[in-house]
Amino acid sequence: MDAPLTLATPSKDDRKHAFRNATWPERLAMHEAIAAHKAEAIAARRDLGRRYLVRHPAGCEVTRERAIAQQDLAAETLGASEEAIRLAVGRTAQHNNGSLEFPVLAHDFDADSETLRLAVSPLVIAPIVRYFGMLPVLFNLFVTRAHTTAFLEHTAHMFHLDPEDVVSLKVFIHLTDVDDDCGPFHALPANLTQKILDEVPYRGIGRITDEQVGELAGWDNVVKVMGPPGTVAFADTTRCLHFGGRPRKPGKPVRDMLVFQYLLPTSLLFPIDGDTRHPRFLPQLEPRGEAEWDALIGATHT
Repeated sequence: MDAPLTLATPSKDDRKHAFRNATWPERLAMHEAIAAHKAEAIAARRDLGRRYLVRHPAGCEVTRERAIAQQDLAAETLGASEEAIRLAVGRTAQHNNGSLEFPVLAHDFDADSETLRLAVSPLVIAPIVRYFGMLPVLFNLFVTRAHTTAFLEHTAHMFHLDPEDVVSLKVFIHLTDVDDDCGPFHALPANLTQKILDEVPYRGIGRITDEQVGELAGWDNVVKVMGPPGTVAFADTTRCLHFGGRPRKPGKPVRDMLVFQYLLPTSLLFPIDGDTRHPRFLPQLEPRGEAEWDALIGATHT
């Protein structure tokens, strides 16, 4: 096993290498190095998170062991879902990563939109605060479309980990009915993902096969997120091996999903010291001089 990276003040290139090309122990070591450098920001977010949960104690539970949870929240997400569908209908892709199209991006949502109100609501934020142990950063949101008609190797059609950090959360909201023939999102719970990472030299740029997952963790343990519009999944896509959007069977609808992304200050997408700041995907959310709000939108404590 390669020796973990131990850097007091990691450069941007060091961080990119660790999260995109390094072994899991190296990624963990880099996360800890960044966390040590950002201890003040993390402490402030922990305090904000504690105060947030005093006011908003309810919500679903995303355990550290599984790092994935599913709920039917059709009634609660109806306004945001209808809004996202309206924006997506007839839209060509603004971005395409090979396996998915992105017809709607973060800048398409007004600051007072139903979608952004949902993304910052206690329904979504409280479970994330409990999972993170601190107030998150709402980093991005978008609509994905599983458009492909062929399975694409070495893409998100295969088991992989997202590269942004070793802890994060995405919230996936079905905009269409999704069954086993519509390319549902699949995720392996974090504890079983760790079992595979202990056996397979995953470096971020590779992909894990279905056969490896079945052999080392058991295919029955893979969580398939299926259900009608309004089905919601919380998943740590940096800790849980996952895939989605595989080709649907003939006659099945194209799978559209609304996705919210939440990060910690340790993410490689946030600057350290003199780094060039990453463009904000949600510039329509402006600071208000309120500690909780400003931290939630990433204007402070990153």
